[in-house]
Amino acid sequence: MDGWTDPRAAMGTLPQYPHAHQDELVSAAGRGMAPVAAAVLGDGLVSVDADRTDGRQFFVLTDSRGGTATVWVDAVPLVRGTLADTATNTTSQHYVIRVSDRLPTRMLHRVLARELGELMAVRERAAEGLAPVREDSLREGTELPSEQALSVADRGRVGELNWLAARSSAPDVSPEQQAQARAEFSALLDPYGMRPTAAMSDEEAFRAQERAARARYRVAFGSLSTEAVGLLDTLAHPIEALPPADATALRAARDAAVRAERQVEAFIGRREITMPMPGYDQNGLPLPRDQLEPAAERWAQYREQVSERTVGALEGQLAAGQFPLRKVVIGGGASLTGRDPEALLVDAAGRWHLDPGNGIVQSADQDRDLAQWMGVDPYAAVEDPRHRVSIHAVRVWEDQLATQGDVVNGRARLRLGLGGELLAEIRPSGPDGQESDTPLWVACDGTPSIATGLTPDAVPGMPRGATGVESRSEAVRLIGDRLRELEGQAVPGARELRAWLTLAERGGADARTVLGALESSALKDALMDGLDEETGARMDNCFTALDSTGKWETAREAAPGRALLGDEVAENRFDPRAAQHWIIAGSGGTGVANAEIILRENPDAYVTIIGNAPPDALRHQVQYPEMLERYTTGENPRLTIGRTEVGAVETYQHENGETWFQADYVIEATGERRTARAGGYVCSLGRTNPLPPALQVLADEVRDRGGEISGDLQFDRDDQYIGYGLTFAVDGREHRVDVDGAASWQLPREIFAPKTGVQAALNEMGQRGLPSETGNAAPGFSPIARQSALRARAVAEAAAGDPDAVRRLPTVPERWQRPDLTRPSTVASTAPAPAPVAMAAAAPTAVTPAVETETETETAAAPGTQADTPAEPTAQPTAQPTPEPTAQPAPEASAQHAPEASAGRGAPAAPAPGISGSHLWQMGVHRGGAGRPNAPDRQEQQPPPPGHEPPEPGVGLDD
Repeated sequence: MDGWTDPRAAMGTLPQYPHAHQDELVSAAGRGMAPVAAAVLGDGLVSVDADRTDGRQFFVLTDSRGGTATVWVDAVPLVRGTLADTATNTTSQHYVIRVSDRLPTRMLHRVLARELGELMAVRERAAEGLAPVREDSLREGTELPSEQALSVADRGRVGELNWLAARSSAPDVSPEQQAQARAEFSALLDPYGMRPTAAMSDEEAFRAQERAARARYRVAFGSLSTEAVGLLDTLAHPIEALPPADATALRAARDAAVRAERQVEAFIGRREITMPMPGYDQNGLPLPRDQLEPAAERWAQYREQVSERTVGALEGQLAAGQFPLRKVVIGGGASLTGRDPEALLVDAAGRWHLDPGNGIVQSADQDRDLAQWMGVDPYAAVEDPRHRVSIHAVRVWEDQLATQGDVVNGRARLRLGLGGELLAEIRPSGPDGQESDTPLWVACDGTPSIATGLTPDAVPGMPRGATGVESRSEAVRLIGDRLRELEGQAVPGARELRAWLTLAERGGADARTVLGALESSALKDALMDGLDEETGARMDNCFTALDSTGKWETAREAAPGRALLGDEVAENRFDPRAAQHWIIAGSGGTGVANAEIILRENPDAYVTIIGNAPPDALRHQVQYPEMLERYTTGENPRLTIGRTEVGAVETYQHENGETWFQADYVIEATGERRTARAGGYVCSLGRTNPLPPALQVLADEVRDRGGEISGDLQFDRDDQYIGYGLTFAVDGREHRVDVDGAASWQLPREIFAPKTGVQAALNEMGQRGLPSETGNAAPGFSPIARQSALRARAVAEAAAGDPDAVRRLPTVPERWQRPDLTRPSTVASTAPAPAPVAMAAAAPTAVTPAVETETETETAAAPGTQADTPAEPTAQPTAQPTPEPTAQPAPEASAQHAPEASAGRGAPAAPAPGISGSHLWQMGVHRGGAGRPNAPDRQEQQPPPPGHEPPEPGVGLDD
């Protein structure tokens, strides 16, 4: 999911179109994908079939080997400077191209050409199980990578060149458009290192560049179209050797690029955040796969050392009568990508540190953008790019990020101080996981951040739907709100019953006690009287929720260790051999992951998963298809999947005297009805939406003092979701707390009421940004790494004085609402001929290019580079022709490449009027160094991080 950028986009000056422009872009993709695919893939493409479903555009590409790939295209808000990105799913052969909804329509097909070139490169390499090519070849300069092969990014660049070459001679476009494509093609040869730019008078520099250019040409030749080879033979020469029209266009492009670079340099660099690079050794090389497990152990030991030193320093300050004032972050996981090294991190090292599974459920291909957002190389952690990323790699990454600053292994919750200040109550935990009885207290400096991961599991039998109630805590809260209304109406006993309910909930009374008190209360009928139908149904569901919770509590008491919540399995807080047959209630991703853990940890176990039909997203992941193949087939299948509506837990007395569980279900394929009976039961029915645990006591304290709590969604300036914020207003003061990570996708219902529709809008946004075909989901590991990195950048920009860096909104921006694509598609199925250009002209049903409506000053073409991505080797051509050496000197070229796209505002220099190609500063002017990232900087106040040997004790925080 790497994006590629353009300097003008980086400076925030791409046109801002109305929401309807998204529909225009998707429609243009429908009209143009066939000729684009033909130009990029040549005779390797047999056909392109296009259609729409659920308001989405997709294409099925068939190659000459009979394989197919489904490509989905959408136009959505993207990060500043990013014109497009692509999610590559080599597990199910679905690929999702997302173009920026601010992309001018006339740029679209060139952008699609580049993305299509990349995704096909990923697909081909994965099919062979090959490791990616780590360094790009098509970059300016004389240094060539050791591996003479095209990377994924290079293949995208070649796709771009092939498309421009096809356009430069296509008979169905105007002469002006042909000249434009030729000029754009020529401008790319400089940043792609395929033309020497040094003056021939500087013979040493010129000859070195010429040799490098010819080497790149040989590497790329096998992927270039006939038209592209012809243009290269004509244009890959110094400017003085070019035909006059080509020389004029190139000179204008270079001059404009220099002016634009100066403008860009004035604005970038000040807001960028240096991200640490975990998972690398002291030499900057990715840790070998066979060293990941011992490396994870060493980093866990090192993290414990850092935690002990941090705790010692805090205890020392408190003992000296000094109250620590610190930035506070509670929680870790993938959100550690945004880790502020100056903040005190309190994290129990949960989820991925405890998960006994094989790893995250996505492959290295599906999570390849971790290189961009987390600074890690997922391909280094797998033997095959289609394999799941190792759990040991995840632990190494997280511990390296956590120890970039002070960290306490443990848990924390926010509290109000006696003077109304915001405090963090921290309970450290030792290597055995036991929390300290004596808390540490820290005053919060600024806005604390909470990233405590997925919210709690729902128990079986919770009422669903519009009037649903998801937990006992929500039921008690709603009943308490109703009692407050009755109290206002002077109903006797309402105040006393509400006070009792509050104490019972905070004191941990079981649901049966709460339900019994309500059922026997004289106010039970009054709770329902006078309510409208919807409110009355919800109040009735509160009692259902309490009853279901009571049954679940009874089952857990009767079958200790055998009635479990999904998180207890995921965090390895159970004995997989406590039962030989397990029922898992819930057929979603969590239920499947729990089944895999039980089946792996207990080779004698049998598992029955019951619930609704498994979500479509599962078949696009690596885990689920592998499980079906491994455990549902053969002579002794150990996994059964059945359909049913899961209600409250059902128990019975087994003949051995134990409490067992049962559930009726249907085998969908045959319609056969069965009853599962098992000694173990795991509830994995989805998540509840409460306040994060770290905030629940604070919320009680604020409300007890008569305060109020409000919330808002947070977006950066690019409409990227970066979490939600809460405001605790009490005693004339306001405390802000931000929630990041997976928890931020489950809005607390007591703040964001279901009737507002905010949660539904957030879910729709997440699904649109990451469709199920990607094999990922918004709260997943890699997407959270991205979200938290963007959040860190936005927070830093806000701290630097940018008022628009973090935008607090009541709901999701309109740009994330799916446009109306209900009108019939104009796309036809095509069967292109081998020659790309001929296909576009000759096939009677060929898709025609999109209408180019943008003006010259509105247009920006695609840049000549993109962020470093893992890539694949390309077969060398049998013949390797090279351009003829030039004999004429070339003038010394000025710098014509912009730094990495970043934050910044300002108007770039305008193109020179009337000069063809003078707008070409807008593309191909990107500078970015290939190669491996540096090892993380060491914090002097911490002990030295581990290398390949166990860490030695280092300098303490107080030394």
